[in-house]
This record gives sequence, C-alpha cells and structure tokens, in this order.
Amino acid sequence: MGGGAITHAVLRHVERGFKVFATLRSALTFSDNIEKVREMGVVITEHANAKKIKTADVDMEFFSKLLESIEVPMPRIFAVAVQDHGFSPNESNRIFRFKLFRKVIEKEKFLERMLFSEKELPKEFNRMCDAVSSIKDFREGDVFVTDTSFAILSGLASVSKLPALLINFGNSHTTAAVVDKDWEIRALIEHHTNVLRRKGKDYVKDLFSKFLRGEIDNEYVLNDMGHGCYVGELIEIKNVIATGPNAEFFDYEEPKGDPMIFGNLGMLAMLSRRELI
Repeated sequence: MGGGAITHAVLRHVERGFKVFATLRSALTFSDNIEKVREMGVVITEHANAKKIKTADVDMEFFSKLLESIEVPMPRIFAVAVQDHGFSPNESNRIFRFKLFRKVIEKEKFLERMLFSEKELPKEFNRMCDAVSSIKDFREGDVFVTDTSFAILSGLASVSKLPALLINFGNSHTTAAVVDKDWEIRALIEHHTNVLRRKGKDYVKDLFSKFLRGEIDNEYVLNDMGHGCYVGELIEIKNVIATGPNAEFFDYEEPKGDPMIFGNLGMLAMLSRRELI
C-alpha cells in the first residue's frame, strides 16, 4: 500500500483513454478515500476482464524462491517493517501517522512494544495489516510487524550506550527518539528529510538541541512541515547516534556498518527483548 510511482502510472494510463480496474483492497494503495480513487478514473471491482497486476507489500513468492535457491527452509516466524501512515480517509496522513505513534507510545512506552503481533496490531495501521495479510495469504506462521522508523531506531538502540538520542535520516522521514537504558521512549520527533536538508546542518542541530531541552512541541514541528513531536519526560543523554542513507549530510556520530541493515538488526532485537525468539 502506498506508492507514488504506481499512482502516477495509473493516472497516465487513464489519461491515455485506457481503463484501470482495482479490487477494494488494492485501491487503498492510491488513497485511503475510495471516492478519490474513483475520481482518478479507477473502477473498483472484484472481477474484470483485464490484464492482472498483483500488488502486495511483501512478495512472498520471491522470498520463497530465494530461500529455496540457497537451500534455506522457510521460517515459521516472520518480522517485517513497512512505512505506515495509517488509514485516514478524511485527515492528513502526515498528522494522523504521528497521532497513532503517540497513542501507542503513551500506552506501551517501550521501543520493542512497537513491534506488533497480528493480534496486537492496531487496525488503523492498514499497511502493516496488509503486510501481515501478504504473508498469511502465502503460508501460515507467526507474523510480527513494525514501522520502518522503529525498526531502525531499535537497531541503533542495540548498539548504543543508552540513554541516547537515536536518529534515522531516512530517504523520506527523519525520525529521532530519546531512549533510556530500559528502551523506554521518552521523546519522539519526526520530520521530512528533504525539508531538513534544505534548511541545513545548523538548523538541524538547533532543532535537536531544542527537542532535547523540551523547547518545541507538536505544533512547532507541524508548522515546520514535519510530522510531529512528543516529549514525555526530559532526561540526560549520554550520546547522539545517527544512521540512514542521508546521515552523511549531517554531522553526527554513526555506528560502523551498512546503515541499510539496521532495521533488520532492530527487528531481531525487538523479538529478542520480547522473548519471542
């Protein structure tokens, strides 16, 4: 679910006079508001005499063939991370995403609790729900799912001296959290990486300094074209650690290794801390 590239391709196809059909489940990749999907020119139906293009958040056939080719059996426990803005047909996804994060954090508190089992998963996280369905449609097993931001922050937490400010400068979002030695999330902020890159290093350093001092709030970040800010309790941190494909543009300490695997390491750490593996 979610994808600018496929949406633009569909719009071009319709503009050229061709028909596009989508099942109700698949249509949500274009918008949470089905009426807006219809306004794009997409016909919502469960059956159509047309070329079928299968969409899914997890391509289980690919992973099955990959594991088979290296003689590794398919596991019984799956952990997957997706970027989920939540199901919000009438409210900005940018605002709704952070509302969901705050709601869960205020209830669960600990970073590893941002990894959900199928039963624990809030239904508003519709992309996570679809990722679970993509796996369960292929085979049975225990499925756990989280947002990519929390997977990466967990990966950082597993290699950092806590308490610390952990930052992921992703391609789309920059997410940072103050995490204590027990992995409790004391504060969280999420912004758009492209906005921060335009504003520059000095602005980013000042933003995080204010964040650590509790001098900015949710409204401040929203007005700055970010997603939001939550400060539960101010604590002293030992260090600031950053990762992500855009971390090189900002002057923060980075752990060694490939930044693109911190999400994988994070999910393993989350499973381990919850004694699920």
